Amino acid sequence: MRRRFALKTGGAIALASSIGPWPVALAADTLNVAAYGGEFEEIFRRTVIEPFEKKFSIKVIYDNSSSQTQMYAKMRAGRGTASFDIAAEMAAGQVILGAREKLLEPITEREVPNLKYAWETSRKIIPPYGIVQNYQYLALIWNKNKVRQPTSWLDYWEAQKVYGADIKGRVLSHGMSNYELAAYALIMGAKARGGDERNMKPAWDLLKGLKPYIGPVVDTSAAAVPYMENEQVWIGPYWSARSVYYMKRGLPIGMTVPKEGTIALGTTSAVPIGSRNKKLAFEFMNFRLEPDIQRAFCLEYNIGPGRSDITDWPADFAEQQVTTEEKMRTMSFPDLDYMAAQQRSWTEEWQDIMAS
Repeated sequence: MRRRFALKTGGAIALASSIGPWPVALAADTLNVAAYGGEFEEIFRRTVIEPFEKKFSIKVIYDNSSSQTQMYAKMRAGRGTASFDIAAEMAAGQVILGAREKLLEPITEREVPNLKYAWETSRKIIPPYGIVQNYQYLALIWNKNKVRQPTSWLDYWEAQKVYGADIKGRVLSHGMSNYELAAYALIMGAKARGGDERNMKPAWDLLKGLKPYIGPVVDTSAAAVPYMENEQVWIGPYWSARSVYYMKRGLPIGMTVPKEGTIALGTTSAVPIGSRNKKLAFEFMNFRLEPDIQRAFCLEYNIGPGRSDITDWPADFAEQQVTTEEKMRTMSFPDLDYMAAQQRSWTEEWQDIMAS
């Protein structure tokens, strides 16, 4: 009650004395939030930002100009200072890197009390310099009008063998600027051939074989949507949340987890050390983990929750998303430290293959 009263009344002095010695914005009723644009922004504003503004009588300045990679680059260039108070959608690997480079504020239950309800997995995949607000996973999508349902990751990576010559130019690929999606798909290809993230030769061999059949190569998940709409792509890896979102909007796609399993993705938030309004940024993190806010956003965006104690999900949602400990245990989580260290070399290998 005392924490929230300080925010509601809006005094800079009250804010400064409430939690810590960090500097507070001159306008304590303003929070700069960096996150995605597109359909994410519309849902995020309606289910999270507007309720937050109403509850705390503040104004959120929304920055949708940067990708995850660009957000982190801005923090690094500013040595922990950026134009935003909170990076509201970051990759788990970027939190690991930001902690190592001392660009992010440490976060505990003192700053974000709702962390006590977070999945145990969240404490394992990132250090205490951010929160995991949602979970999704790498899925395989296919055009239901053009090809049969894939059952293996090799149905994608060796699509020419499975679907024949008609698949040429119809295979969706993701550029390495969308690193996690592209890298996770490569890892699953490696696993289907007996490798993993530490033995990627099978993946590179598969990429070489698939290259002549690849059509669009997109740098963002959103950039793939027009190719799905006009049925130019027939098969490709994609995030589960967006897959379900577009399925519900009538795109002729199906979504599946192949027999080899899949990799889960924890979407994270972090506060740069130079944030002008850390107190309010922490409140925003805590608010995102409130049960009613989790429910509203997750159901709209079709993504799994960041807390494990919400149990009464609709049946179709629970079937598609990670909502139980049992389902969480079926998800694979690669060594994100190792993946971050390999990003440059993997990107160069991918570029060499695609350019040859």
